[in-house]
Amino acid sequence: MTGLQRPGWKMGRLFQGLSSRTYAEGAVSAIAGAAIVRLIDSPRRAAASPIEQRLISTLRDTGSVSFARLVNAVSADLYAEELRAGAGALDIGLFGSRLFNGDVIRELKDGDGVLWKIGELK
Repeated sequence: MTGLQRPGWKMGRLFQGLSSRTYAEGAVSAIAGAAIVRLIDSPRRAAASPIEQRLISTLRDTGSVSFARLVNAVSADLYAEELRAGAGALDIGLFGSRLFNGDVIRELKDGDGVLWKIGELK
């Protein structure tokens, strides 16, 4: 660090990604309104992960729902659950529920055609 640089200038670069949109948020925005998710009447298997269980529970409660709304709702639920479990002592508060968007999107894509169907909004 030179004498001309302010102390802590690197901290802004470290957290630069927090203020910009993440890949997961971009992916959610890109298909928001363009796709809906609905449960399959006879799924090929049972939910294998807590995220899949949460997705199925949310879909049972709401019926068909937009992809973006489902991702945001499940991510918010997972975030709240982690905060209740004590993660508030960590720094997940900096990330918010978007911390879980990538995992929820991956699970949604993996379960497409098996547990639920992702289709175009008609």
